[in-house]
Amino acid sequence: MREQLKFENLVPEGKKALEIIPILPGELQPRKVEELLPDDNILPNTYIIYPTGGFHPFFGVPNTLPIYQQKIWPFVKRIKFSECFSSEEKRDNARRARLYTNQTISQLNPTFHRGYYILALRRIFTGFHTTYNRLDKNGNPYTSKYNMIKSTPIHRLVALAWIPNPNLEKFDIVMHINDDRTNYLRENLKWGNTKLNAKGKKKNKDTQEQKYQDLVNKGVIKG
Repeated sequence: MREQLKFENLVPEGKKALEIIPILPGELQPRKVEELLPDDNILPNTYIIYPTGGFHPFFGVPNTLPIYQQKIWPFVKRIKFSECFSSEEKRDNARRARLYTNQTISQLNPTFHRGYYILALRRIFTGFHTTYNRLDKNGNPYTSKYNMIKSTPIHRLVALAWIPNPNLEKFDIVMHINDDRTNYLRENLKWGNTKLNAKGKKKNKDTQEQKYQDLVNKGVIKG
């Protein structure tokens, strides 16, 4: 019998059976995110990354390439929540409160940061926030705890999950094969290093004239 991935205590209230994800031969399997980032103390049994079936952030945006409108993208889903979100309705309301246009509550939605799509994952590490205009029962400023965040590029998670690294000592970054940072499909990614990643890329503008003209062309300098 094939091994099954079992996630304890992750199903909504009212369901008795555990969520079971079958491991089938010849297929890419969902992975627990904390296993991909063992040194980052990601909340355990909380995030699952799936190899396909998700929406791209460009989903629903007019005049985009057809690939961005297809439900084919790797995605991360949160399957375990704090006790204050005891019902599916409360969980969905919390998800909707963080949505931008065209996003879906069925997955964690990446944000675009410094040229890459990034996911915010909660960590075991706890931070403290003090509110000085609110007092606790002892008359002291009120202090609350929160889980710190680990920001992780989704393309790196995809590579860690399903792309074997041929040389762990030599290759430490994930490269986009067609240099399109918005395309984090598995077939568009490979392991490399800074030297390989720099090949074929345009060098920075050397002269002040070139830098000025580049900013004019981008519409930054308006005169």
